[in-house]
Amino acid sequence: MRLKIIAATAIAAMVEASAIACDGPPVCTVKDPTTTDLNVRAGPNGRILTTLRDGQQVEIIEHQEVGGKLWAKVAKFEYVEPGWVFGNYLKCKPVAGEDAQLCTVKDPTGTPLNIRATAAGEIVGQVRNGVRVRVLERGMHNGKPWVLVERWPDDNVVGWVFDPYLSCEEDAEGGH
Repeated sequence: MRLKIIAATAIAAMVEASAIACDGPPVCTVKDPTTTDLNVRAGPNGRILTTLRDGQQVEIIEHQEVGGKLWAKVAKFEYVEPGWVFGNYLKCKPVAGEDAQLCTVKDPTGTPLNIRATAAGEIVGQVRNGVRVRVLERGMHNGKPWVLVERWPDDNVVGWVFDPYLSCEEDAEGGH
């Protein structure tokens, strides 16, 4: 019982941090193209904890790229215990409209761009140069510009990236 209370408190803190970063945790709907339910796992490619039916909604707690595939740590609204699902089987509501700005990752170091849970926060994945992303939100952290992005056209919320490492459509017309 004590372990469940500690886990629930830790999850609540993660969800609250996500809510502060983007006006609430990203909400996604299960869109599994297979005829089976979506497996919820203990970790990316981990043991199966439970399943989700197509159409169920979940909140995204964090993302991680494993073996070139995006995994999302999710929590269903009906229970607190989180688990990991294959990110491509989620359809997430963008914070911005469909006409949101599109950008291309252009990290000048030549290495993949770090994706973070919050601006300048924990690294939860990476995106290679040339990948297109859609801007959901812009913010500042310690006087530096950060952007919440999702992969485009996958519509999976990815996380925060350092703005100068993106080349955006309006950049060619004079900046943000």
